[in-house]
Amino acid sequence: MYDAWCVLGIFLVSFATGTLYAAIVGLFSGPLQAALYSWPIWVGLFWVLFRKCKLLRYVGFVWVLPVSLIGFELIWTKLNPGMVADKYTSADRSHYLVGRARSPQTAKAEPDQYGAGLEEILIGQDGFRADPESGRGNPPRCRYVLIGDSMIYGSGLPFAHTLGPVLAEMGLPACVFGVTGNSPVDYLATLKFVSERIDPGAQVAFYLYAYNDFVGLNKYFKRGFLSLSNWLRAPFEWAFAFDRWRKSTFMFQRFRGARKEKKRSLWQLRAGKALIRILYGRDPADYRRPKMLNARQRSALGLFFDGVKEASRGRGWHVSMIIHPDDAEVYANLAQRAPKFVDLDPRRAAVLEICAAYDFFCTDISAWLFERALAQGRNPYFSNNRHFSDAGTRMVAEHFAALAPKRGARGTPLRSPH
Repeated sequence: MYDAWCVLGIFLVSFATGTLYAAIVGLFSGPLQAALYSWPIWVGLFWVLFRKCKLLRYVGFVWVLPVSLIGFELIWTKLNPGMVADKYTSADRSHYLVGRARSPQTAKAEPDQYGAGLEEILIGQDGFRADPESGRGNPPRCRYVLIGDSMIYGSGLPFAHTLGPVLAEMGLPACVFGVTGNSPVDYLATLKFVSERIDPGAQVAFYLYAYNDFVGLNKYFKRGFLSLSNWLRAPFEWAFAFDRWRKSTFMFQRFRGARKEKKRSLWQLRAGKALIRILYGRDPADYRRPKMLNARQRSALGLFFDGVKEASRGRGWHVSMIIHPDDAEVYANLAQRAPKFVDLDPRRAAVLEICAAYDFFCTDISAWLFERALAQGRNPYFSNNRHFSDAGTRMVAEHFAALAPKRGARGTPLRSPH
C-alpha cells in the first residue's frame, strides 16, 4: 500500500512539474499546440527523473524557474489588463468572447493608415464587434447579413467606419459577422452560430478574400477537431482559457506579439486624377501571379458551398458569394495604368466557376473596387496595410447596398451592380 501511494505521489509531482514547464513553452511558442504536445512529454520526462533517477528531492530547485516566471506573468497580466480582439475567439472560431479590448495598434498611425483613430474595441453580447461608446452592435434580428474575416470585421478601423455603421447610414441595418483570421470553414461555424437570428428571406453575403481564403482540406480537418468544443466543453475551455492568458503575457507579446516590419518604400500610384501614396515592400507593378487552385483547394471550396447550402435549406435566404481581390492585384493595375481592371489572379475565376454549380448569387467585386478607386481617387486599402481602408469599406458597402434591393425570388439570379 505504501508503495502504491508513493508511486501516486511521484506521478502527481511529475504531472504538476510537467504542467508548469508546458506552460512555459506556451509563453514562447506561437501555436497553442506546441504547449499541448509538450505537456505529456514533460510529464514523462519528470516521471523518469523523479522515479527512475531518484531525483525527487531536487523538485524544489526544478520548480524555481517555472514558478518564478509564471508568478511574474500572473502579476504582470493583473496589472496590465486588456485584450487584443483577434486573439480572443471562441474555441470553434465562430465568434469572439464578450469583452472590451485595448487597440493593438499604436496611436502614431497617420490618416489612411492601419489603426488610425482606433483606441478601443468592444465585443458585444452577441460575440461580435460593437460601438465602445454606446455599446450598440448588430441588430437582434438580421435581414441583411455579411460574413467574412478581418476585412469584414473592419481590422484597423474605428467602429464608426466599419461596415455595420456605414450600411446603417445607407438605410440598411445589417448584421456584420466578421472574425479576424477566419476562412470559409470558419464562416460555416459563424453561420451556424448566428443562424437563428437570421430572418427568412434575408440577404446573406459571404466574402471570400483572394489573399488567404482559398485553403486546403487540412484546415477543414483541423477546424473539425475544434468543433468538438461544442460537446467537450470543459477541456476545451481550460485549454483556451490558458491560450487567452498566455497571449496577454509579457513574454508572449515580447517574442510573439509584435512582428518585425519588412522594409517598405514609398510609392505613388495614379488613381484617376489623384495620386495615392502607399508604403510597399516591392514595386507594385511587379505582380507575383499565384498558382491555380489545386485539387485540395477545390474540394475545400466544395465542402464550404455544400455546408452553406445545407445550413440555408428551407430558410428562404438569398445567399451571395462575393469574391474580392488582394491589394497587390489592385495596385498592379494602378501601377500599369490600366484603364479597366485586368484579372491577374486566375483563382478568382476558378472560384466563380465552382460557385456557378450552386444556387447562390456569385460575383466578383475586383473591377468594382478598381473603378471606384479611379473615380474617387482614393485607395481601397490602408496605405501601409492590405486591409480595407475607410474608402474601401464604403465601396464594399455600396456594392452590398446595390445588391440588396435587387433580390428576387429564391433561385432567380441577381444582377451584379457592376
